[in-house]
Amino acid sequence: MSADPLSLSISLTDTARPAGEVVLTNDGEDAIRIWRTGNDWGDGTLSFVVSRDDDASTVTPAPQDYTRNVPSSFEVPAHGSHRFAFDLRDGSWEPEAVLAGLPDGDARLTAVFEITPTPESTEHGVWTGQVRSDPVALG
Repeated sequence: MSADPLSLSISLTDTARPAGEVVLTNDGEDAIRIWRTGNDWGDGTLSFVVSRDDDASTVTPAPQDYTRNVPSSFEVPAHGSHRFAFDLRDGSWEPEAVLAGLPDGDARLTAVFEITPTPESTEHGVWTGQVRSDPVALG
């Protein structure tokens, strides 16, 4: 089996919040379908791990209420990318306590993009798996 065609990177614009962009890149020869945000399937695909020394905590999107909740996906073209803007202090991430004391010279931020297999992912031909960025310093 070949290596996963997806890779993930973080571009920080503000280490104190932290805020910036996560870039999901498709290095493969074929388009890859992923979940669109704004529904239960897509909103949990991106999370962050804040690491300090030997401690690591996960920051996830806060739960949302939807008036219409249906699976929706889109394609990341071959050799293309998709950018996710983020601001971990904008109130849409939890737990906020993980962010206390940032920026911290020892803290590192890693982005995690994951889609777990479900009947809907199979039906819609959505990629499943997990990719992680390299950690970036927050101090």
